[in-house]
Parts: sequence; structure tokens; C-alpha cells
Amino acid sequence: FLLAGGSEAPMPAARALCHRRIEAPRAGDCAEARVRAMSVEEEGSDCDSTQEDQQHADGDQDERGQALVANGVYSAEEVNDTVFEELQLHPAAARDAQNLWAEYLRLAEHPEAAADSLYSAIYAAAPGLQALFKTSRPILAARLLRGIGGIIGHLNDPRSLKTSTEALGFQHLSYEVTVPRVALIRDAILDVISTELGIDQLNSALLGMKVALNYVGGAFIYVRVRYAARLNILSSSWAEANKQSEKLIGSGKVEEGGGKGGSGGAGLGHAQDPAHNAKAITNLVVVGGDSAGKARHDDKNVAIPRTFGEMFRFNSCVMGFAEQAWMQEVLQSFTAIVENISSSYRLQEECDVLSLKMATCKGGVNFSEYKAVMLASLRSLVKDWGSLHEVSWSWLWENVERLLKSMMGKLAKQEVALNAFLNSLDEAAKMTIRNEVYAKFFAMAPAGQDFFKQSTTRLHFLADKWMVMTLDMYREPSRMVEDLSALGLRHVGYGIPTELFGPFVTAAVHAIRMVTQDEFSEESFRWSLSLISRILVRSISEGSTVVMRAINANSGKNLRKAVACAPRGQRALWTLNVQVGTKSISPLMLAIEAGSVEAAEAIIVDLLTIRADRDRYYYGNDILFERHPDIIKRLCIDLPVLLPVLLDGLIWRSRITEGGLRRVNYYIQHLVVDAEGNFSPAIEWITEHKDPKVVCHPIVSMIIDLVWDRVAFRTFLYGKLWFLFMLSVFVLSQSVLRKLELGSEVRVESLRVSIFVCRCFIYICSLGHGLIHHVQMTVRSCREGEFRRIGCLRIPTYLFGWQE
Repeated sequence: FLLAGGSEAPMPAARALCHRRIEAPRAGDCAEARVRAMSVEEEGSDCDSTQEDQQHADGDQDERGQALVANGVYSAEEVNDTVFEELQLHPAAARDAQNLWAEYLRLAEHPEAAADSLYSAIYAAAPGLQALFKTSRPILAARLLRGIGGIIGHLNDPRSLKTSTEALGFQHLSYEVTVPRVALIRDAILDVISTELGIDQLNSALLGMKVALNYVGGAFIYVRVRYAARLNILSSSWAEANKQSEKLIGSGKVEEGGGKGGSGGAGLGHAQDPAHNAKAITNLVVVGGDSAGKARHDDKNVAIPRTFGEMFRFNSCVMGFAEQAWMQEVLQSFTAIVENISSSYRLQEECDVLSLKMATCKGGVNFSEYKAVMLASLRSLVKDWGSLHEVSWSWLWENVERLLKSMMGKLAKQEVALNAFLNSLDEAAKMTIRNEVYAKFFAMAPAGQDFFKQSTTRLHFLADKWMVMTLDMYREPSRMVEDLSALGLRHVGYGIPTELFGPFVTAAVHAIRMVTQDEFSEESFRWSLSLISRILVRSISEGSTVVMRAINANSGKNLRKAVACAPRGQRALWTLNVQVGTKSISPLMLAIEAGSVEAAEAIIVDLLTIRADRDRYYYGNDILFERHPDIIKRLCIDLPVLLPVLLDGLIWRSRITEGGLRRVNYYIQHLVVDAEGNFSPAIEWITEHKDPKVVCHPIVSMIIDLVWDRVAFRTFLYGKLWFLFMLSVFVLSQSVLRKLELGSEVRVESLRVSIFVCRCFIYICSLGHGLIHHVQMTVRSCREGEFRRIGCLRIPTYLFGWQE
């Protein structure tokens, strides 16, 4: 219950318990415990040592703890992790434990204070477990309070207690729960309660609570060991269900039965479009007068279901659920749910986001419908489907269904309340929130000041932005998840520690509490902002690879150590792509934009180093220009000092000389043509950079010479033939013909006509062509408004080009 996922809002029942009229612990309990302890001491008077007295006290405590349990399987002293049965606690003991917990909550000023007290005790008592405390302190404390309150509240209902305990154990599958750790956390919790209330450890209510905590801890261990087999079944069958395409295509047919007790079927083309499937299914499935329908399919028009998604869409059409929009939302998130079933933190996040998406869908929701289609699809795709598969997948869906049902009906109300609250804020209230959130945050986390160095106007803009984001999370969850993934990747480049998100959420909730007394609006805001922070923390955690950490430190040495761990085939991907969800970021481009010269240089050198592995060679030239076609332009703008490093990496020189010469390879493909086969603008970017050292680089010189000799010279010459012809006519008319000495007037007249014809030809064909060109360019400048003002004159921009 400390590390389990769930809503970050404190349990509403905890607030109610603070105001309930409760029964105080009976005074006779403490007296009875003291008398019994004294009797034990008198019976063991022969033993004077403190150690023997402690042994007698422990034995008496265990005896009393066992007396509280009806079935005798669980006790107050031992953690039983071999069985998991219903805890039959005596009604009086259960009532005393509930009253004790209610009294502890009553003495606290606020449920958050009680939660923080328990969190502090556990955190201090278990130094070895502090590495597991990755979520913010307020959120974990609220989970702790909610978990213990749920356990104590179900002590008088053994069946509900077992169900809730099993759910908590499922949420702890990713953590190594052991008996010593259970005892450590149990004793820390009981010490806090006994100290706050001033009661003895032998109090019957405290012993009942100890029995309950032992029961829960043992159940965690039992569930983790038992459910490991289920997780393996889920993992293997899911992989098989999504790799079934090769087997189905190879066989060329689909069995109508689809497995043991399954319902198979042929897939549909356009499986991505449920409406198309619903229309097309009428041409495939014909229900006759007999009891069973017969499937018909045309090999020319029907595709075979290859994956779980395609089979699910087909079966949903067959079973009449094609119009259920919420089922498509679950299907889109189902892969992430299955792959993260053992991580309660990630599973809770996926279910919360899925709940938001389902809340935007119209119509009712019947989770049993999805379960039926899911099992039918899996039976068709998993070859060795059996009873263990049935139990495992049913167990998975029951846990997912429980998480989704816990939020059904709440999100729409939370959206309305949050929308009304944000719309009711005036400028003074907004200014209060803007100022208080940063004041509280900097007081809680002084290190956060190093990352908020912008102006006050910018900080206020950010405060307004995340307030709007909390409402957008309810309205457009799909878009927000995408935007938050991209935002988290940007925070990776900023080097933001994830430990700062928890205090920031707490500070934001504190600021909201100062301007409203509506607890429901506050909880709606808290839930949305906590979900946003969880998505950001996950994105940062997944994106903070060893390469990204080396870039943040701007250390070439650390970066070389980081990529040294990568396989040769994936070495380039480590430095060019970090994927979080559907968003990705390039570590190389991030280093260039951040000005991390050493890290960027180390990445470029590593990418352009040729490595051999038997008969295979690895060279990152192609993948570099595929990922960043404009790498030359970005280096010219942001880090021109690395441009020679990149160009040097495109040259390979042999170490062996022959006749005083050695072989040199120039890898210039991507500098000559782009991915579409057009001429690459790399040389143009280098020319605009105007660096003579770069222009004189061997790579650039070779490209220019090669392009000129093989392509440009001939094209240039063909393009100037008309100009040369016009020049010849001009010289002929202006110089050659005028210098001729003719004797007769007839010849003189013919000469004048020839000169006139040549000049007319020049004016019409040369001047006319230029006039048409300038008219077209002027009209285009007028349409696009491209002018430059010189004094009171507006001149078309194209005339400022030197060629014009």
C-alpha cells in the first residue's frame, strides 16, 4: 500500500473519519495489558536478565495475537507467506482496531499530516528501501494513508479484506517484498500510532492491527510468488498472438473453430476502420435458419487476421460490438497495459489515461463485452491455449476492470467542477496562484530555483499554462498525452531532476487551496495535475539514457563510455534516437542546440567511425543523414566549429601505401543528392556560411569539381548557347557589318537593311525576353508583397539579387 498505484487524492473516507463520532480505546485494555505483563514477569522471576523478560513478553504478545484470530492461521508475531486465506478476526478486535485508527486520524490536524507522519517513520526506519521511493512524498504518503485505511476498514468483512489485499498485492508485483521488509514497515507504522496515542504495544487494538499488517505483508509475498507464473503466461501468449501472421499466411487458411472452445474467423481488409468492417461483415457472415452461422470469405477480397488487433476488430464485428467506440479506445491502450502489467505505477497511469478517453465516448460501457471479444481473439491466435491461459487473461482483465470502474462516473463531474473553478478565477486570484506556487515550491525545493531563471512574466505564463493543461487533460486526453511526451523529452534536454515534480504538484495544490474552499474542485485539480506529472516523470525517466546524461554533462569521455555498451548494430541508434511513446528526440541534435560541443563532437566522431564485425562493416553515415538531412545547415548555424569534424569523418584513408600512394574513399552521396533524388542543398548551405576554410576542405572541393565536370559544365554551356548566339549577332551588326567597305549604293543599302534586321532581332529576342522576365517577377512580387523601401520608393525584392 506504500508503493501501489492509484489516485493521488487522499481517501475521502479518511476525511470523514476525522469528523465521525468514534469510540475511544477502552481504558481497560491498557490496564489489562499491564497486569498481564506483570503476571508474566512474576512467573518468570527466576530469570533476572532483560533478554529473558523480553522473550516472555514476546511469547505473551504472540499468544494474545493468536487469540484474536478465529482460524489460527495468522498471528501478531509471524508473517505467514505460505497461505492466503480469509482473515477471521474477532469482531471485538476488528472494532477496536478501527476505533484506534479513527482516533489516530482524529488527533491529526489534517489527513495529510497523518499521512506524512507515517511516511516519515517508514522512510527513516528503512534506509535500504529509500531507493524505491521514486514518487513524490505527498503522493506516496496519501497512498499509504489510503492503503492502511482500506485494510482497517475491511477488518470486519473477511471476503472484502481478501479482495482488497489481493488487489494491493497485484500492485506490488514489481517490488521485492520480503518478510524482513514487511516486519520493518509494520513496526514503524505501529510505533507511530502507539507513540501518538500513548498506548502500550500490548494493547488489544494495536495487536489486532499488527495481525492485519502481517496478513497483508504475507499476502503480498504469496501473491508475488504465485502470480509470477501468470505473468509468464501473459507475456508468452501475447507475443505469440502478435506474431501469428507468419503461421497463418504459411498455412493459407484459418480454422473455423479457432482453438479450444474458441471462436475464430477470417480477417477483414481495412481493419483500422470499424465502420467499414461492420459494412463488410454482411458480405462475409450469413446467419441461416440453422442454429449455427456459416462463415464465407473470398480469397481475393479478404485479408487474414495477423495480430490481436485485427482479430479483435473482426470478432467485435461478428459479435455485434463494432459500433462500441470505447472498445476501440481500450484496444489502442491494451498493448501498453499488457506489457506493463507487472508495473503498478505504469499500469495505473495507463488506466487513468484510458478512463479519460472512455469518458469522452458516448454510450454505455459493459466491460464483460470486451472480455468476451478479447478471449475469443486470443483463443484464435494462441496455439496451445488452455485453462491456465483462460485464468491468467481473466485475472488480468479483472484487475484492469477494477481500476477502470473506480474512475467511472467521476471524471465528468471532475471536469465540470474544474472548469467552473477556473472560469470563476478573477485576475487577483490568478495572481495569487502565480505568486504562491513559486514561493511554496522554492521553499520546499530550493534546488528548483536553478531551473526557473526566466523573467517573472515568463513564470506567470507557465503558471497559466499548467492550469489550462489540467482542464485540457479531461477534454483532450489523447492530444495531451502526445504533447506531454514531447514536453518530457524536452525536459530531458534541460536536465530537470524528476524529484522536483512532486514538490511542484504539492505547491500548486497549496496555491489552489488558498483561493477556493471547494474540496471537490481541489481534488479534481490535484488528480489531473498529478497525472500530468506522472506522464512527465515517466517520459523523462525513459528518455534519460546514459547518452542523454552525458550530453547534459557535456562530457565527451562519459559519452564514449555510454555508447561503448551498445551493440555495434545499435550504436548509431543510441546517439540519434530516444523514443518515448510516439515521440522521439535526437541526442545529437539536442547536443547541437544546447551548445554541448564536446558531447556533439564525440557523437559525430563515433557515428563516422568505420567498425568491422567479421564480414560486416558498420558506418553511421547513411543513418546520420537519414535522421538529419539538414545536419550541414544546423552545424553552419549552431556549431560551425564541428563542421570540419563532420567533413573529416566522410573521408577514409588507407594505412597501406602502394607506389607512394594510398587509397582514399570520399563518402559524398548525401552531399550530392537528397533522399528524393534531387540535388542536395548542402553546397548551397556551405556557400552561404562563407567560411573559406570549409570551402577549401577536400570533401567540398571534390564535390564542386565533380559536379562541375560531370553535370554543371555541360548544363551551363547549353544554357549559354542562346546568349552566345545573340552575342554573335550583336557583334556582327555593331562591328563587322559597319566596317565593311562597299563600292556601290545598292550594296550599301543592303548592308543597312542587314544591320537593321540584326538589331531588330536583338531587341525583340533579347530585350523582349528580359522584359517578359521582369514583368513576371514584378507581378509575383506584387502578389506576395515582397518589396523593399528605399526612401519613398518601393522596389521589388528580387531586383536586389546581383544576377538581376
